[in-house]
Amino acid sequence: MRAIVKILLLSVVGVAAVGTPVFAADIVDYPAVYEEVPEIVPVEIGSGWYLRGDVSYDFETDYKGDYTTFDDCGGTCPPTSSTLGYDEWRLEDGMNFGVGAGYQFTDYFRGDLTAHYWNHGVEGTDYRFDCGTGCGSDDSSEITAWELLANAYVDLGTYAGFTPYIGGGLGAVHVAYDDFDSQSFNAAGDDFEPDTFAGEESWRFAYALMAGVSYDLTQSVKLDVGYRYVDVDEGEMFGENALGGVTGGDDEGFDRHTIQAGVRYSLF
Repeated sequence: MRAIVKILLLSVVGVAAVGTPVFAADIVDYPAVYEEVPEIVPVEIGSGWYLRGDVSYDFETDYKGDYTTFDDCGGTCPPTSSTLGYDEWRLEDGMNFGVGAGYQFTDYFRGDLTAHYWNHGVEGTDYRFDCGTGCGSDDSSEITAWELLANAYVDLGTYAGFTPYIGGGLGAVHVAYDDFDSQSFNAAGDDFEPDTFAGEESWRFAYALMAGVSYDLTQSVKLDVGYRYVDVDEGEMFGENALGGVTGGDDEGFDRHTIQAGVRYSLF
């Protein structure tokens, strides 16, 4: 009996010894599982916005003006008035300064708001032959203007850092004429007393057309060189003259041809 029990005990111990490595191997063979942590991507604040500054040269341009005369013959005849046109009227050339802010909506489309300031001289000559051998006057003043425009541009692709573009804008221009100085003359060379007209000011509708090219100086800074055409509506030039006889003058609007260079700075 004791021999049988001994044999059974030895059999149990042997089975246990053989089975133990199998369980240990099963535990070691399972690989460790690691879950990847998602990357944190910073959100860009202000991406797409840019600031701009421009310096321009406005070319001289001719435009048309007229004035209205009044005559009551010193009270001895019915009052009459007539509108006469200047034979020559010219807006002089000069510098133009602008600033603005805009947004790059896509790689090919952007828009901005701009403000331009300029101050240029104007002068005109009127020849008449209602005084016998001929007479007339030379008039001069200055215009101070603020151009406020909303603009849209199409960028035509970037090639080796160069991006050509075309654009257009709509807005208003505040035109302020200084007082006019008028010097009358006749064919005989007689001297007349100088006259003065009070300058007028007004807001006028305007539109612009642009074309140019920008160059990437850095990732954030672009050099912008281009041409700009601005058309300004008609408006008042001056009021009644100091000596009497003229009740006011108007221009028929004018345009500006401008070459400009500037810098655009992208905000990231």
